[in-house]
Amino acid sequence: MSDKNHFLIRKLHSLLGIIPIGLFFAEHTLMNSMAMVSQNIWSAWTSFLHHLPFKTFLEMALIFIPIAFHAIYGLWIVYVAKNNALRYTYFRNWMFYLQRITAILTVIFVVWHVGSLKAMNFWGTGGSYFTQLGDYLAANPVALVAYVIGFLAAAFHFCNGIWSFLIAWGITIGPKAQQAAFTVCMALLALFSVGGIGALFALMQ
Repeated sequence: MSDKNHFLIRKLHSLLGIIPIGLFFAEHTLMNSMAMVSQNIWSAWTSFLHHLPFKTFLEMALIFIPIAFHAIYGLWIVYVAKNNALRYTYFRNWMFYLQRITAILTVIFVVWHVGSLKAMNFWGTGGSYFTQLGDYLAANPVALVAYVIGFLAAAFHFCNGIWSFLIAWGITIGPKAQQAAFTVCMALLALFSVGGIGALFALMQ
């Protein structure tokens, strides 16, 4: 692969991490956080999304294909990357290392999350999806822990990825701009964490 093609593919990989994958992650987290507000609101929102026209096409075009490309190429980046955070303990070097670790955790989590929900087919069993999912998490502490770890890994990967994206695309230039962006991204990580983890425990109420 030529350097030019590699550069373009890497830029596409970076862009897909923000649009549409990042936007989907933000929407998904916001939707699930509604469980802390009202079961009816959460159920109405999820029902609307699950019954969208052309749902399969939209999922493939806007979610599964972009995620598959981002994950596969991302794992290749992890494989060829030189992780030397223990030798060179620079801040950005640690962020680079953690981005790769959370990439692996997120891929494992997403595959398990989607596969398990498809296998259980909550929507096809009738009854309350909210209650069924909550009962499943309450009865399976290992699954609950896996959800917490997986979600936090995905949230960090996305928020730290925004920071890296802004630097790589020349949007934040200079230490002050990059530090300000990092602060905003970590605040966003905290917000996502509260919404995502809070939703898991709200489902089990």
